[in-house]
This record gives sequence, structure tokens and C-alpha cells, in this order.
Amino acid sequence: MNETLSGGSAESVVSGVLRLGGHRLAEKLFRRGAGTIPMRGNEIDAQWLTSVLAAEHPGAQVDSFEIRAADGGTTSRWTATIHYNEAGRQARLPEHLFAKTTLTFTQRLTQYLAHALPGEPGFFQDLRPRLDIEAPRGYFGAADTRTGRSITLLEDISVTKQARFCTPLESITLPQIQGLLANMAVWHGHYWESPELAQRDWLKTPGAHFANFDRLLGMKKRATVGLRRAPEIVPDTLPPVQDRLYDACARSLLIAEQSPQTLLHGDPHIGNAYVCADGAMGFTDWQLILRGSWAFDVAYTITSGLEVEDRRAWERELIAYYIDRLHAAGGPALAFDDAWLAYRQQCLYPYFAWMITIGRSALMPEFQPADVCRAIVHRTSTAIMDLDALRAVDPGL
Repeated sequence: MNETLSGGSAESVVSGVLRLGGHRLAEKLFRRGAGTIPMRGNEIDAQWLTSVLAAEHPGAQVDSFEIRAADGGTTSRWTATIHYNEAGRQARLPEHLFAKTTLTFTQRLTQYLAHALPGEPGFFQDLRPRLDIEAPRGYFGAADTRTGRSITLLEDISVTKQARFCTPLESITLPQIQGLLANMAVWHGHYWESPELAQRDWLKTPGAHFANFDRLLGMKKRATVGLRRAPEIVPDTLPPVQDRLYDACARSLLIAEQSPQTLLHGDPHIGNAYVCADGAMGFTDWQLILRGSWAFDVAYTITSGLEVEDRRAWERELIAYYIDRLHAAGGPALAFDDAWLAYRQQCLYPYFAWMITIGRSALMPEFQPADVCRAIVHRTSTAIMDLDALRAVDPGL
């Protein structure tokens, strides 16, 4: 694994640029490629919306709709309000949609090289319907790995549930973090060592995911640059062991692959969590969905989501709480000491995932606002040192 994580593949980048660039040029010149994966508002019509939203309801159809642009990032996004005929209204078909598409060349290339294109459409099409969790409903998903085109149509929870998204710039309460872990335990328990996980070839392991991003971004170098730019946000004890953290992260992800497998959100940082009007806590943004150890998700949520002092005060209680909720959801009854060790082992990846946003090169997009990045790096770097993650993955380190 270390060899895989230590370097990039120029050939894969060049191949991706040429392949996707050719398709993108053909779309611009010849308006070719919409097919069953329209992405822009002007590629959407009532007939297509009827086919994906009302196909199972004879007589129901979309009469009209309005589309509005939304803030983008690793995907382009828009919201839509849908108006149906009488049969559609009686069927209570979804009226408020949120769409995520890979519209730009940069979005397609990034997701192609990260092997992330099929993940979110696959989750909402194949896995989400079987889960009783707080997460948006999915209505349609499609991805073409040849062209890089993708679209996912979701419930617009900002309207349907008056959801408010969380941020590391605000504290969350103990009941709120418990709500997130209880929600997580449901999908972990449902898919615990399920044979179905291996049947979904778009479900990567944490190590494979890290290797893809490392080839794309150069995680070790970017983290080194980030530490040089913002040394004040990490504990004083971290810089002397920075070079050892990368190898320790590789070991931790290997442990996550060799542990009992379950479904992972893959990117459950606090910015992907939300609170509904009724107080329920949920997760959105499932594009980096994985399979591996439960602790990968749990460590990411706790260490990114809690203020340092709150994490220190609550984390043992939270691991015990998660163990109870996992067992209630059909998972095993984990021993606390084993679970605590697994939690310590999996707290390394979130640090690298966010330090690269501070150490990004001039060619990399700004994935997240600087103040959000700094807050999460401070939390996750402090957790690494508090939990002695180096010795957790290898007592000899």
C-alpha cells in the first residue's frame, strides 16, 4: 500500500484529460451527449422528468417546472420545483428537487480520476431505498464513466424538512452528535458484512479511495505545504511527527480494509451533516461512499464535528453509545476496548483529507472556505495527538 500511496500516475491523468476532453469538446461543438443524462437546465424537459419521476404511476405526468441555480463545488447544482397533473398530485410525487451534476470539465476529471462518478447515483438508486435513515430521498441517478456525465436527483431537504446544514464554525450539542452516530449505526448495522457490498464494484475501500486522491492531489506533499502555511492550527507536538503520520495513515486504512466490512458514508465530516426542523440529524453528500470498518465513519464524524474540549469530554461516552446503537441495528456487540482502539486508529485520514485544502496548489480548486478548513484541521490534528494515533496503528512507532 505504501508504494501505491507514495506517488502519482501521470499516464492516468493524461489519459483522463484526453478522453474526457474529447467528449467535452464534442458536446460543445455538436451538442452531443445529453441522452439519458441531461445536466443543464436547458437539457431538461417535462417529458424526461415524467420518465424518471412518474414512470411507476400510470397517467401521472409533469406539466411544468422551474429550475434555479444553486452553489456548486465538486459538482454543479440546481434546484427545481415540479408541477404535476391531477394524477401526479394524487400520487404525491416529489415536488422539490435538488440536482447534482458533473457539468464542467474539471468536475468530470476530478471525479473520474478519483473513481467517484458512480458512487452517489449508485447509493441513491440501489442502497438508499432499503435504509430507514435520515438522509435525502433519491429519485434518479445515472453516471457514464466513459464521458464523465452524471446526474443525481434528490429530495431538496432545505424545503421538505427545513434542514439547516452544520458547520465547524458552530458548536453542536451532545444529543446532536448522538443523533448523527445513531443514524450512522443504522446503515452500518444493516449492511454489516453483507455479501451485497462486494457486488457493487463502485464501493471502494478506504485505502483505494486514498490512493486515488493521492494520485490526483499528492496528499503527502500538500499536507506538508499546509503545515508550513498554517503551523499555528495544529498542536506543537504534531510537526515533529508529520512525516510519520502519512505512513501511519496508510496502515490505518489497511486495518480498515481488513476489518469486518460495512457500508460507509466515506465523507461524514460535520459540513455534510444537517439538522431538520424537528431536530433530527442526518447526512447528505454521498459521492465518496465506501466499504470498510465502521470506525472510519465514526472517527471522521466525531473528530471533525466536535470542539476539542467537547470531544475530550464526550468521546468515550459516544463510542459506548455507538456500540449500543450498532447492536440494536443488527450489528455485532462490539467490546468497548476493541472499539476504542479502532476509533483511535481511524482518526488519521480526516487530518490529511482536510490539510490538503490548506496546502492546495495554485491549480487546485478551493474545495471549502478557508475558515472551515482551518477549524476542521485544528480539531482533527489535535485528536491525532490526544489519541496517540501513531501508536494505535503500530505500537513500534
